[in-house]
Order: sequence, then C-alpha cells, then structure tokens
Amino acid sequence: MTTRTDFTPEQWQALRNAPQLVALATAAAGHSGLFGSVAEGFATAGTIAEALRGDDPLIRELFGREEIRAAQDEIKGTLRDVPDRAALGPVLQKAATDTVATALAALAARGTAADVDAFRALLRDIGERVANASREGSFLGFGGERVSEGEREFLAVLASALGSGRVA
Repeated sequence: MTTRTDFTPEQWQALRNAPQLVALATAAAGHSGLFGSVAEGFATAGTIAEALRGDDPLIRELFGREEIRAAQDEIKGTLRDVPDRAALGPVLQKAATDTVATALAALAARGTAADVDAFRALLRDIGERVANASREGSFLGFGGERVSEGEREFLAVLASALGSGRVA
C-alpha cells in the first residue's frame, strides 16, 4: 500500500496540489459567473467526498482535512504573484499541467500501476465534472453551452498531460 511516507515532500506536494489545481484551472478556463463558479465548487467538493469514501487509501490520504488546507495555502501563495486577472487562467493551467506531470512521475517511480490509474481517473473526473457543472454564457441557466471552448481546450491539454485520450 502506497502512502505519504513513500514520497519526498516535493512529490507529496505535487500529488496533494494537483487535484485542486486541475479544478481551478478548469474553472478559470470557462467564464461561469457567480452561480457557475458555485456549481463548479460543488462539483469539486462532490468528487473529493466520493474519493474519501472510496477504496484507494492513497487518494483518501490526499484529501485529509490538513492536506486540503495545505494545498489551498500553497496555491493561494502562488496566485498572489499573478499580476492581473487576465493572466490567472494561463498561470493556473501551466501550474496544473506541470504539477500533474510531477505527480504522475512520482507515482510511476514510487507507487503502483493501480495508484497511477486511480490518480489519472481522479484528475480526469475532476476536470470533467467542473467543466460540466454549469452552462457557460447562459442567462439564469438558459442558453449557453455545457462546456465552453476554453474548458474543452484545457481538458485536451489535461488529457495529454495525463497520457490518456480525450477528456470530456
């Protein structure tokens, strides 16, 4: 069984931060507005809740209360340096894909094939759920599209980073 003690602090940081960065990067790729952002937050929370009830001990460990708090603090620190709101999306997308690559390399080196597969599935699921959580460009839920062009583009980048096929 793979646990936190199998990884260096830097590897664990990447594993812990990747899910939240994927959620934030996917949300930033669309323009959901207030209600859409709330729905995207609930989608992320739902995925985390399912992971906590799941069978994979490593993934459950990633979503411990203290781990989530530490990831949020580190990500906030990174985002403080973003010069303006327009740069936020690209910064989050790069941080997410770089962190995903680091996390997958750590899992490949120190984890099992099942760990790698479960982590890939988790990240793919987070991206898909956030992208599908709200309609982009709608007014009070009418019109718009389920997954925006920006979200589709990021999900394609994520799929490439995950080493898998199409996401969404």
